[in-house]
Amino acid sequence: MTARYAAFAALMAAALGAPANAAGAEIAADQQCYAEAGTIRISGSGYTPSSTASVTLGGTTAGVDTDETGAFSTTLTAPATTLRHPGAQQVTLTGTDDATGTAATLALNIAKVGVDGVPSRSKPHKRITWNIAGFPGVKAMYGHWRIRGKTRGHHRMGIPKGPCGVLHVKARLIEAPILFGMWTVQFDFNRYYDKAAAPAVAQRIKVTHRFS
Repeated sequence: MTARYAAFAALMAAALGAPANAAGAEIAADQQCYAEAGTIRISGSGYTPSSTASVTLGGTTAGVDTDETGAFSTTLTAPATTLRHPGAQQVTLTGTDDATGTAATLALNIAKVGVDGVPSRSKPHKRITWNIAGFPGVKAMYGHWRIRGKTRGHHRMGIPKGPCGVLHVKARLIEAPILFGMWTVQFDFNRYYDKAAAPAVAQRIKVTHRFS
């Protein structure tokens, strides 16, 4: 299957990453979850004033300057996950005081945003595992199955879990009467199909007489 990702401006994480303490040093992030390759804004305090610190994430280390109060701020790029399918993975952010060796750590959540179905080839009426990630919220997501310009079926997928909005759920490949041709399945937080729904993510599925 080939996924078509809708515009995804942010991962809707409103709370700040909780700072972690290590002998006075603290480090924090501006969100609880980031998409792969997204921008991470971090800040630190309690480091040696007017000196330098090193921040390490995903095996990459960068240097930053501390101000006269021992604080710093910078941006990093969220690393890629090792996931094959949409989901979330934790990585460790470390801020080390270059003068003293004191370090503070913080766990960050990185999301492989999107949707896919496993197995990727199945008979239309068979249940598969739908993997959805990057849609945090407190409401249920729905799938809307469309073909030939009409909505043919809806299905409540469930409520995404965690700060990255991850959902792994069993549902049929086609939750609607079977028609041959190219289907589009849109996943969003609306009970009924709305082409302007946001956030949303879509999947295209081709159904042939051979169920390929």
